[in-house]
Amino acid sequence: PHVVALILARGGSKGIPRKNLAIIQNTTLLRRSLDTINDCGLFHDVWVSTDDKEIAAEAELAGAKVFHRSAETASDKATSLSAVKEFSMYHQKVDIFAIIQCTSPFMTAEYLTRAYKMAVHQKFESVFSVTRNHKLRWKLGSDGQLQPSNFDVSKRPRRQDWDGEYVENGMFYFAYKNLIVNNKLQGGKLGVVVIPMNRSLEIDTQFDLQAARLLAPLLDKPKNVTDRIKEIAKNS
Repeated sequence: PHVVALILARGGSKGIPRKNLAIIQNTTLLRRSLDTINDCGLFHDVWVSTDDKEIAAEAELAGAKVFHRSAETASDKATSLSAVKEFSMYHQKVDIFAIIQCTSPFMTAEYLTRAYKMAVHQKFESVFSVTRNHKLRWKLGSDGQLQPSNFDVSKRPRRQDWDGEYVENGMFYFAYKNLIVNNKLQGGKLGVVVIPMNRSLEIDTQFDLQAARLLAPLLDKPKNVTDRIKEIAKNS
């Protein structure tokens, strides 16, 4: 099957202006994701869908191809799915879309490889990243009273006795073309890649960005001598 990696990176993010180009460890969020995708080395093509010249230039520096998305699919009200569908209209040969979000700075090539193998070799039609959560949730009932959402109050589970729940963390979504055509990112035979909590941070706020900058020195793999020389040359 023809599998492409696709990053949706519009220029008009609201919560954090220019979010996709925010810097962590001297590297933009976009470049971090593209470097990880390139380390994976499994995709036929790597694309960045954007409406922004600076983002496009950063994508090309990392060796990615640029799809110039329309103003309509780059608007605040547009969904990710609409942007993927727009891309698919111009790339009919794609069988599987790996939609990767650069707002997850601690993604690894290992996670992408696991998802790829599930989609390509095990024929999961949709594979996405999740985090295991052990939170006890409550909700307001129709009568306005609080009621437990995912547990029995008479049998409150201990963490060690409960598998918890899967929560989407937004890192990536692999989807077969037939799903995209039918306005879905998920469906058919579903699979998940469980990401450890410490690598599941998704950057939506300034607090998330600051937290990522603190975590990065602990989570990023040490650079070898060649990488350090390249980094020094780039910044000199």
